[in-house]
Amino acid sequence: MLKVCIDTNVWISGIIFFGKPAEVVTAALNRKFELVLSKVIVDEIEKNLIAKFKFSRANTHKLINRILQVADLYEPSGKIRIIGNQHADNLVLETAFLGNAKYLVTGDKEHLLPLKIFKHVKIVDPATFLMQIKK
Repeated sequence: MLKVCIDTNVWISGIIFFGKPAEVVTAALNRKFELVLSKVIVDEIEKNLIAKFKFSRANTHKLINRILQVADLYEPSGKIRIIGNQHADNLVLETAFLGNAKYLVTGDKEHLLPLKIFKHVKIVDPATFLMQIKK
């Protein structure tokens, strides 16, 4: 089955708003592909939902538990340093790499999307990813 890592920004957009990120999140929760994640990504989702979007801790924990039910967790060590001074982005890249993901789905136009590919991981935006899985 296809392995996919979803960056925090897609999770947050998909949970809060509609559109392509929401379709990616729904596909992940419905197990349309194998979800590759790390505690770093999960913690960032939780932090943003509570701090920026004022989700309750209880609702956030329910959502995180739902995500964890469908995810395979990997723990990046911080060895990959492709993007200078962007520790979190490097950990996301490493998560995708460790999980042998074919795709890293992100909305990060500044650091991640310009890379296009890292090792075996194709770095794409939500719309591009959805077109690929519909082929």
